[in-house]
Order: sequence, then C-alpha cells, then structure tokens
Amino acid sequence: MLFLWYGLVQLFPWGTGNVGNFSATSGGSYVSGAPGLEEAPPGTWTTEAFDDRLGGRISTLATDRSFSWIISAPREHYSIPRYFAFHALTQAGVAAFLVLVLCVLAPLPRARRLAAVGVLGLAATIATYGGMLNWQGMPAAYGVGESFNLVVGWLLAFSAIDRLVLGK
Repeated sequence: MLFLWYGLVQLFPWGTGNVGNFSATSGGSYVSGAPGLEEAPPGTWTTEAFDDRLGGRISTLATDRSFSWIISAPREHYSIPRYFAFHALTQAGVAAFLVLVLCVLAPLPRARRLAAVGVLGLAATIATYGGMLNWQGMPAAYGVGESFNLVVGWLLAFSAIDRLVLGK
C-alpha cells in the first residue's frame, strides 16, 4: 500500500514533475525518461549558468560519469543562526510528538514504551533515508549514520521525557 501511495503522490505538484532535469554529456543523448530533459555540452552548467538554471529548485544533472540530485538555494539560506533556529524548531516538534506518543503508551511498561519508540524511529529512518539511499544515491555511510543518530536520539529524548513526565 505504501509503495502504491508513494507512486501516486509523484503525480502531485511537488512530485517528480517539479524536478528540473539537465544533461551535460559529451557523447550521445542521456536517456533518463525524464520529462523536459534539457541537454547541453559539457561545461555548460558552470557558476552563473548553474545559478540561473538550477538555482532555487531541486534538479537532476547527468554528465558522462555521474548522475546528481541537486538542491540549490540562495547562499543567505545557509546562515548558521537560521540553521540552528530552524533545527531547534524541528527538534521541538519531534519532542512534542514524542510527548503525544508517551501519552498514548503510558499504560504500557517502560520497556515496551521504549521499544515502541525504537520501532517508530526505525520506520522513520527507513521511510526517509531508505528513499534517499535508493533514489538520490546518498552514500550508505551517511544514510546509516543519520539513521543511527535519529533512532538513538529519539530513544534518549523519549527516555528523558518518560522519566520527567511519568517519573518512573
């Protein structure tokens, strides 16, 4: 069912139709089956041309030796204060979600509550990083490392929240 759902949502405005597809190969045409593929000779997508064509969007770029998923944003997007503020907000959202999970799981013994959060964390990492390992070609060491960070982080946070809220 999840596979069918994720196939269907690719038709939504934020799905694969929103991705710009570019190719810069020296040989024959790169065939990806991507709609609206823009082809150019090697060296075309440099600095200004890159910013003009790929800036502010998610794109793919195929060359003779690689296929890249590129998410490009203006430099001001990557300010350290903005990054930490947004990261703090997202982690506060996760903590709020974990409190809700704790409320639902409160009748269970502590070990079962922790196990349930571990399973939820594994589901979140598989859903998130599994797709990135597959579609975006994320390096496995990074995907597995981030998955480990997520699951352990959730377990540590949940354990602390569990002790604070339930006092057990």
